[in-house]
Amino acid sequence: MSQTIGYPRSPLGCLVICLSLCLSHVGSMAVEVPFIAKQILIYGGNGFIGSSTAERLIAAGHNLTLVNRGNWYWDSGYTIKPFVHHIQCDRLQPGINCEELMYYTANSEKIDVVIDFSAYHPETLTQSLQKLGAKTKLYIFISTDSVYDVCEKSHTEPSRESDAVRPSSQEVREKLEREESYGHRKLMCEEILSTFRQEKNGPAYVILRLPDVVGPRDNTYRWWVYQLWMKLRPFLEQDVVISERTASQPMSLVYVEDVANLIVSLVNKVPPAAVDQVFNVAQKETITLKEFVNGIKNELNLTNINIFTSSKPDTIMLLPSIRSGPVDVTKAEQILNWTTTPWNKVVKDTCSFYEDAVHNIRFDKHLKDMIRNLQTYLTSKPYEVIQGFDEVYGLSFANPKDEL
Repeated sequence: MSQTIGYPRSPLGCLVICLSLCLSHVGSMAVEVPFIAKQILIYGGNGFIGSSTAERLIAAGHNLTLVNRGNWYWDSGYTIKPFVHHIQCDRLQPGINCEELMYYTANSEKIDVVIDFSAYHPETLTQSLQKLGAKTKLYIFISTDSVYDVCEKSHTEPSRESDAVRPSSQEVREKLEREESYGHRKLMCEEILSTFRQEKNGPAYVILRLPDVVGPRDNTYRWWVYQLWMKLRPFLEQDVVISERTASQPMSLVYVEDVANLIVSLVNKVPPAAVDQVFNVAQKETITLKEFVNGIKNELNLTNINIFTSSKPDTIMLLPSIRSGPVDVTKAEQILNWTTTPWNKVVKDTCSFYEDAVHNIRFDKHLKDMIRNLQTYLTSKPYEVIQGFDEVYGLSFANPKDEL
């Protein structure tokens, strides 16, 4: 007689089978983690890197409070201002002038993340840390590779994070600080953040040291100057000239969109090994200024434009902004999984943005700034700049003499 193998018939056996089937079904389903909006305080957020970062955080659904002087650059007045809590405040002024900020910090139960784009003086960072107290979980501080210009490296390779050590000689130290006050102040801010963490139970932090940042909406106009210089060269007296001293010097740059993406990823989750750490953040490729300018020239197909080098001390120098050379990004790659947009795509997308910006009514103020720059530094015949915009871009101005 054959025996049929079936389910156990006991009540306990039936219960075991039911639980097994249920757990198997649950295990096969994706577990959804509910999104919880974070409370984020941003110092700045209306400028170059800050606006790109704020746009992404708004899109993700986070609650943003922006503290700045109220200047909405490029189109940030449309893309950011309506969607954030804005506190107008000049951080260089005494705290009494920032009553709304004081009220905000005093009445906030917690601030998940502070992103500081605008601390250029140690006093402003100290005030921020004192106001926030223990309410902040994470402080993301945007620093600069200029810190290496006030330090003494023991090698000639790209600067590593550990190279940011001030000289032991007080005389040398003071000399470098006078020559590079910006890097000196930024390094002081880094030191304050670290000291506050160690001695006063300050917030966990991540410091990002950025080289010269490039991409759309740059308030320095460096990229746009080179681009228009070449596009309008027939209407300008000044040849396209770069400094002979820096033309072939390797330099680090970083794309604004890559930086914004990294900051957003840190807001979402900081790798444990990144807590209280400093990172160089830059393109993996290093390029020279000659390659930079020729890249723009080739992207715009300006084959008839010549690029010259000059040793004259009055040669316009827009890049690089530091003396200590490129930076090493190995640490960011290993711990932050740092990746960058390919340089050829950076050039393509950035050139495209500035070509379109000429016709964008939201950027009218910035275009007028550029016109004045070209008229002031590249020609003694300002009206020809207006003529150039007319012939090259089809722009006509109602009262062109107003630009003279």
